[in-house]
Amino acid sequence: MMRRIVMVVLFPVLLFLLPFNICYADTAEVLPKGITRLGLNSYFYFPMDERYDPDGHTEDIDTDFNARMDRLVLPVLGELEDSFEAFFPGSLPGGASVGDSVVSFEYKAYELEVVAQYGITDRMTFGLKIPYRKIRNRVDARIDTSNATLGFNPQYGQPGDPFGVPLIPVSLGGIKDDSLARELVQSSLQDLGYKRVERWSESGILDIEAGIRYQYLKTDNWRLAVTGGIRFPTGDEDDPDNLVDYPFGDGAYALLFRLNNDYIGIKNLVLNATFKYDLVLPDEETKRVLYDVNIPITEYKEKVDRDLGDIFEFEGSGTYQFSEGFSFSLLYRYGFKLEDDIDGDMGYVYKSLEKETDWTSHIFIAGLSYSTIPLFKAKKFPVPLTASISYRNRFAGTNNVFKSEYIGLNFAVFF
Repeated sequence: MMRRIVMVVLFPVLLFLLPFNICYADTAEVLPKGITRLGLNSYFYFPMDERYDPDGHTEDIDTDFNARMDRLVLPVLGELEDSFEAFFPGSLPGGASVGDSVVSFEYKAYELEVVAQYGITDRMTFGLKIPYRKIRNRVDARIDTSNATLGFNPQYGQPGDPFGVPLIPVSLGGIKDDSLARELVQSSLQDLGYKRVERWSESGILDIEAGIRYQYLKTDNWRLAVTGGIRFPTGDEDDPDNLVDYPFGDGAYALLFRLNNDYIGIKNLVLNATFKYDLVLPDEETKRVLYDVNIPITEYKEKVDRDLGDIFEFEGSGTYQFSEGFSFSLLYRYGFKLEDDIDGDMGYVYKSLEKETDWTSHIFIAGLSYSTIPLFKAKKFPVPLTASISYRNRFAGTNNVFKSEYIGLNFAVFF
């Protein structure tokens, strides 16, 4: 109840608020009145093929897709299994299966952010962030029929066929064929409304953020600011009919709160501690309602009511200026997300959509920056600008967050 009251009271205020990034660290710095900063941030991700499981161990991203192709995954096999077991007991040891799926995923992504900021006053800065992503998933998918109990009927469609169905137990003469099994699985998935499991790529705008930072205290030792904002669901949500895609947004509005705290009492050193809170607003979204969180295929689909879990992050960083214009930074960020709350009207097991949605993440970033601002102030350089290169690594986490790394290149000009 208290969460809903906070949303109602603060939503009108936050329509005009947003966090903005100075390089890659979230600090309490603001722009002078009338100054504009236009930044371009590029992130080049290393290939991603691992994620963190519920216990924090690494596993292949495609783990849930490597499974026995039986009636739990392909409901069409259920009727065949029941029929053959009724007339030929024991002909399908362990149940009906066309084999085991052998799937590998490898995501590769590039992201670009356009960040614009404007100093409304010497204490208040407006910001807008428009992110763009290009991503592809290199998919390799086949079926290994070594352990199949169902094979292809060699007499299907011919006179005298004693079964009259394309699949029969291997024990009764069914023939194992990896290629035919792969096409059978693809066709069965398409019958359930899924797209083919194959290589995928896409590009587009992610969720856009806009708002204001207010610096409420500045002394010789401290800079303190509060930042708030709104995230707009402009990025495409996960396609429930595509098993190999990656979402460009959550599909829900979010109110963003930041407390930015800088200690500047040591010469040439800025120490920052920032608390972040994303309050995600309820929405509706069409989802596949799974039997089990680890079985990604289901025939059930419904437009459900969602209340995505809120996100909390704690960030600490240090930036040391070791010579005029040059600085080195280290940042550590810990984040966690609460579990989603999903409900619907069809009576499905919605708990499967809630499991493993509460994640944790540990990230560090190291960067080197250069600024011409000291030279510009000394009238030795015509344009005030900053440039930096950074390395980011998510080195730990839980519940399906990707193990990921990227190289970041950041450029900004002031006018």
